[in-house]
Amino acid sequence: MPPDDRRNTVRFRSLHIILLPLAFAFAAAGALAASTDLEVASDADKAEVIYLEAVDAYEDGRYDDYYMLLRRARHLDPSDPYINGEIAELKTISPLTDSAGRDEAYRAIRDRYYADVTNYHYATVLAEMAKNMRRYDDLANVWQTLDSVYPDRTDPAMNLASVYLVQYIMGDTAAYSRCMAIYDRLQRGVGADIGLSSHKIRAYGVRRDTAAVVRELEFLRRSAPSDIDAQIFIGATYAQFAMPDSALAYFNRACDIDSTYGPAYLSRVELFNMTGDSIAYDREVFRAMESPNLEFGAKFKLLTDYVVKLYSDTAQRARIAHMFETLQELNPGEAELHAFYGAYNNEIDRPAEAAEQYAYAIALDPSKPEVWQALVMAYGRSGDAVRMLASAREAARRYPDDVYFPLVASNALLVENRPAEALALLDSVNVSALQGREKESFYHGQRGDILYRLEMPDSAFAEYDRAINCNPENLGALNNAAYHMAVRGVNLARAKLYASMAVQSEPDNSTYLDTYAWVLFRLGEYDQAKTYIDRTLVAMGLKTAPDDSLSVPSGDSLASGDISPETDEINDIEAADVREPNSEIYDHAGDIYYHVGDRAEAVEMWKAALKLDPENKLIQKKVRQKRFFAE
Repeated sequence: MPPDDRRNTVRFRSLHIILLPLAFAFAAAGALAASTDLEVASDADKAEVIYLEAVDAYEDGRYDDYYMLLRRARHLDPSDPYINGEIAELKTISPLTDSAGRDEAYRAIRDRYYADVTNYHYATVLAEMAKNMRRYDDLANVWQTLDSVYPDRTDPAMNLASVYLVQYIMGDTAAYSRCMAIYDRLQRGVGADIGLSSHKIRAYGVRRDTAAVVRELEFLRRSAPSDIDAQIFIGATYAQFAMPDSALAYFNRACDIDSTYGPAYLSRVELFNMTGDSIAYDREVFRAMESPNLEFGAKFKLLTDYVVKLYSDTAQRARIAHMFETLQELNPGEAELHAFYGAYNNEIDRPAEAAEQYAYAIALDPSKPEVWQALVMAYGRSGDAVRMLASAREAARRYPDDVYFPLVASNALLVENRPAEALALLDSVNVSALQGREKESFYHGQRGDILYRLEMPDSAFAEYDRAINCNPENLGALNNAAYHMAVRGVNLARAKLYASMAVQSEPDNSTYLDTYAWVLFRLGEYDQAKTYIDRTLVAMGLKTAPDDSLSVPSGDSLASGDISPETDEINDIEAADVREPNSEIYDHAGDIYYHVGDRAEAVEMWKAALKLDPENKLIQKKVRQKRFFAE
C-alpha cells in the first residue's frame, strides 16, 4: 500500500485542482470582470486525483477497483514512476506474470525508488525483489543509498554488510573488508551489542577465523562483564565452535550473576546433553524446571525432550512424575501440559491416570479433537465404559463430521447390548463426510454388527458386503460376516473365503481361527475343522502345539501396503464381540471333536463351555447325554 507521505501529497494536489476554478469564479463575481477561461487541469493532475481514488479503494478493500483506477491513472500519465511502481508491485505477486513481466516490474519498482530515495517503503520493496532475483549489486546499491540518507539508522548498514558478505561468498574477495568495515563502524557507535557481535562472528565463521571469533567474544566479555545474556551468548558460541570447557565456564558465570535465571540453567542442560554427561544433564534439568524466571514454553520443551529420551527407563518414572507435578504447580492451567502427562501415562500403560490428565486438559481447553480422542481411548483401555461412552458422545456432538467419535460411542453401546441406541447414533454420521475407504469400510462393518444384533441378518450381510468392497482387508467385517453366515447356514462358500482371508492376515488370532473352523464344520469338512479348532486352542494357550506346525489356509493373496494413520486411528476401536468367544470356542471344539470320533475330548470341551455359560440348555443337554445335538 502507498505510504502516507505519498497519499498526503496527492490529497493536497487534488484539493488544489478542485479549488482553483472556484477561486476564479469568486474573483470574477466580486470584480464584475469579464469572464476568464478557467484553467484546465493537466493529465498529470488528473492522474494524481485518480491515484488518490485508487488509494481509497485499496483502504476500503475494493481491490479490483484499486487496480482499474491505477490503470486509468497510468493511461493519463504513463511516465509517473509512483503509479508504475504500484502496478508493478501487483504484477510481482501474480502467478500469471512471466519472467519478462517480472523484469519489467522490477525496472518500474527500481525507478520508483530512485525517484524518491528517502522513501523507506520503496527501498524495502526493491531490496526484497533484488534479493529474490539475486541481483546483489542492485541490492547493495539500495542499502548503500539508504545508509547515506539515514546515517543514524543501523538497519540499512546491517543489511548492506550482509549483502557484502554474500558477495564475498560468491567470489568478490574485496567485499569482505567492506562488510567488516561496516560492522566496526557500527560497533564504535553502539559499543558492545550481542546482535552485532553475532553478525561479526557469523562473518568470521565464513572464513573459519576462530582467533577472530575469540577476540570478539573477549571484547564482549570485557565490555559487558555483568550482562548475564552476554555470558550465555559467549558460552553458546564456544559450544557451537566445539569448545565445551569454555562454554561451561561462561554458563557458570551467568549462574553466578543470577542463581535463579532459568535460561542459564537451560544453556547448561543443552551443553551437558550435547557432551553426553547424563548425571549433570539430569541435575540441570530439574534446576531449570524449578526456575521461576524460565518461560513455560522453554520448560515444556525441556520436559518433552527429557521424557522422550528417558520414558522407557522404569527407574526414571518417579523423577519424571515429580517433574510433571512440579511444572503443573508452577504453571497451573496449561492444557498442553496435562495432555502430555496423559500421553506419558498412556505410553507406560497407566490408562486410568492417562484419562485423568486428558480430562484435565479438556476441562482447560475443549477445542482439541485429538485430546478428546485420546481421552476416549484411555477410558476404553482402563475399562471405564460409562465415561468412555459419555466422552465419545460429547465429542461426537462437538465434532459431528469426525466419524471416530460416533463409531466409538456406537461400539460402546453395542457392547452394553443397546443396539437400537447404537444404530441411532451411527446413523447420525454424515456418510458423505467419511474420508478414506478404510473409514467408510469400518462404518459399514459396524453397522452390519448392529443390524445383526437387531435380528436383521439380510440388512447386516448387505452392510458387510459394502464394508468388504470398500476395504478387502477389513478383518472384523470378514470374520463377523463369515461367522454369522455359518451360524445361519447360508452362503457357506463365501463364508469360507472370508474366514480364510481373515486367518491368512492374522494366523494366530483365536477368534478368526474359531470362525474358520466353524465354517469348515458347517461345510462338513470335519478333519479340516479339527485342524483349525486345535490351532484355536493353541493360540489361546489351552493346548500344546504339535511338532508339525499348522499351515495357514491358501487362498487369494491380499495386497500388502502401509496402513495410513487414519486407518490406525480406526483400528484402535476394538470391534464389539457379538458372541462370547471363550464359551462358544469350547462348544465348537466339542462339536468338532464329536464328529471326528473323539467323543471323550468332546465331552470335556462341552463341560468347559458349560462352566462359562451355565444357563445354556443345549450345552447342558450335550454334557448330560454325552452326544451332539444341533441347535
